[in-house]
Amino acid sequence: MFDYSSPALATYLNISSPIAACTNGSKVAVINTEGVWEVESNGTKKLIPNSNYNARDIVAIDGKTYVLAVPTGLVKIKTDGTNQKIVSNPANSKARVKYLQNWIIYQSANTLSIYDKNLNFKAKQSYGVTEVMDFEYKNGYLYTSGYQQQKRSGIPVQVAFLYRMVFDGAKIFALANLPGNNQGKLWGYNSADLANDMADTRLNRLQILEDKLYVLGSVYGGNSIYRWNGKDLLTRTLITTDNYTNAAQTRDETKVYIGTINLTNFTVERGQLSVPRKPTNGGMGDGGSNFPKTIYSDGSKIFVGSSAAYAIANRDNQTFLGRTIPPYRGDSSLLVVSKNLMTRHAWVTPGNGEVLLFTDKFAVIKTGNINDLATNLGSAQKLPTNTYFVKF
Repeated sequence: MFDYSSPALATYLNISSPIAACTNGSKVAVINTEGVWEVESNGTKKLIPNSNYNARDIVAIDGKTYVLAVPTGLVKIKTDGTNQKIVSNPANSKARVKYLQNWIIYQSANTLSIYDKNLNFKAKQSYGVTEVMDFEYKNGYLYTSGYQQQKRSGIPVQVAFLYRMVFDGAKIFALANLPGNNQGKLWGYNSADLANDMADTRLNRLQILEDKLYVLGSVYGGNSIYRWNGKDLLTRTLITTDNYTNAAQTRDETKVYIGTINLTNFTVERGQLSVPRKPTNGGMGDGGSNFPKTIYSDGSKIFVGSSAAYAIANRDNQTFLGRTIPPYRGDSSLLVVSKNLMTRHAWVTPGNGEVLLFTDKFAVIKTGNINDLATNLGSAQKLPTNTYFVKF
């Protein structure tokens, strides 16, 4: 197995304050307020001219074309800097864009807009939820995830949801009418039904590969609706393999949830928590916070990028780029598990930062201004927020 602590290439890109990243064939694109930076697999980079639109997100639709989610909507741009088309669709700071099976899907707050690859408008749908956080499309179904802010006995609670909607190229219909009690919704409970099985939960990121939907969520608190099958509060699907997937002795810190959903019958297969812990002599240790950022699967493994307050076992013995990882701080985290969630292949914490992109070939890490990824100095350093590019 590849040693993720010794990548083929790892280098600073000197791209200040990166916002988002995407893959484009053998290249990676990173956006910041200067524009779009294309990064070759050898680490060289170039700035695409005339692209300073303060973009929130980016997606490649072919080897020479990107679509940017910008404050005023969408911009289609060629790698030579030519603006192909601008669509007015005002966004907020949480805007996202994806290119899925020839559809460009754009999100702002709780609204999705769909365009063809030429940015011709096709459909729009607003949801009665607090926030749509991600979306995927396959074979006529649009999958939408996020959370709804509710209250139970006066106590605020965030409830994660996953919708499966019918989309025919012109209109987004209601929930899919599927066999049995499955009407195209998983989780999304009414808060009054959760009783003690309640904690703030969000469904942050989605990725589809073949007949599987891979989900990445966050859980705040000890009890989580994620441990159930998404239809009732009786059928458990959450698995535990070791102390780092066991919620025992955790408190109100945020934890990462990884899950797989069978798209043939739209059912939850398995789920697993990712809990960094502070080792103790007498027990498994208290859990630490872990914040989900990105998920990807190549069909055999699941790649999870997160940001976490790590204190995992044998931390002092871990290295990245041949150096011992920095002291206990908020870290970027690269976690690799098997598709069935039963085996952890790698769990690397390069140091202070935030993961913008993590696949089987690339990682893009936004470094913090506290601690340099490539040093092991115990004192805080005043370094600019920068971009670290890793090739596996």
